[in-house]
Amino acid sequence: VESIDGIDFATSSQYGYVTSCPSNLGTGMRASVHIKLPNLTKDGTDKKAKKVASPLGLSVRGTGGEHTPIGADGTVDISPRARLFIKEKEIIQKLYDGIALLLKEEKKA
Repeated sequence: VESIDGIDFATSSQYGYVTSCPSNLGTGMRASVHIKLPNLTKDGTDKKAKKVASPLGLSVRGTGGEHTPIGADGTVDISPRARLFIKEKEIIQKLYDGIALLLKEEKKA
């Protein structure tokens, strides 16, 4: 679809059409992992998980996405915050490194 009467599409001669949330522009890839962290979330919040993940550039969210609660069993969604100027292999590496550290901290908690 190139056009719809009465609707203007966001487009750039350099980058093309904006087809998703602008925060997801870049690689076009948003990778995330759901992981159970019952020990780090036993207080009912994701604060401890965020403290571990944030320095690595990772977001911790509820399983329904941004602004949703963590799962009753401690399941959270982990994804890199960066969307622009990041390569696909960097996205996967950040997730891998973050999950390894979160699991290490989970065992200690």
